[in-house]
Amino acid sequence: MAVSVEGRGFASEAEPLGLLTEGAAGIAIIVLSVIALAGTASGVLASIVTIVTGVGLIVQAFNSAAENSRVAANAVPVPDLGGEMMVDCLAGITGIVLGVLALVGVNAPYLVPSALIVLGGALLLSGALGMRPKGAQVMTPAGQTQAASYQGSAATGGMEILIGIAVIVLGILSLIFMGSWVLVLVGFIAVGAALLMVSATFSGTVMRLFTATT
Repeated sequence: MAVSVEGRGFASEAEPLGLLTEGAAGIAIIVLSVIALAGTASGVLASIVTIVTGVGLIVQAFNSAAENSRVAANAVPVPDLGGEMMVDCLAGITGIVLGVLALVGVNAPYLVPSALIVLGGALLLSGALGMRPKGAQVMTPAGQTQAASYQGSAATGGMEILIGIAVIVLGILSLIFMGSWVLVLVGFIAVGAALLMVSATFSGTVMRLFTATT
């Protein structure tokens, strides 16, 4: 009984964390991309959006780490939960580096679409890894070992995969058809929508996780 109460407490704490991080990054990405589409400093804003997207993916990686660590803390042996987090973290760092280089004027028409392809790939892999069932042996309060399994939302993972594929295609087309930021910015709007969607379902995912392990 004590475990169930503790799980609900963690879930309630995780909800504002998700809404204030991935959600804020997603909204900022969408707003900046729309402003850039209107013709206001498109290249500069696209570089800034790339940096914000990288930060959003890194924050998503930390949120996933916090979510999964609660299962790993009681698991015997500790399950391997780092694939999705590593993908988001590495893609986020790549996006930040490429965005900063583009912002200072280093081949922005090439670097920003390249970053978009990397970020789209991260969404694709993150969605695929999130849909994969995870399992662990969890110690109960009575000292017994109990098998527990959980997996992320199939709808959220499927949407991440579809958006990731679309973003990769837009990034490739942006490299082919140089001179226009429209395709790049549309791709970033899709990435922002994906981050906003993950944020909106974050608390539900945590609640399902603790329901399965208690």
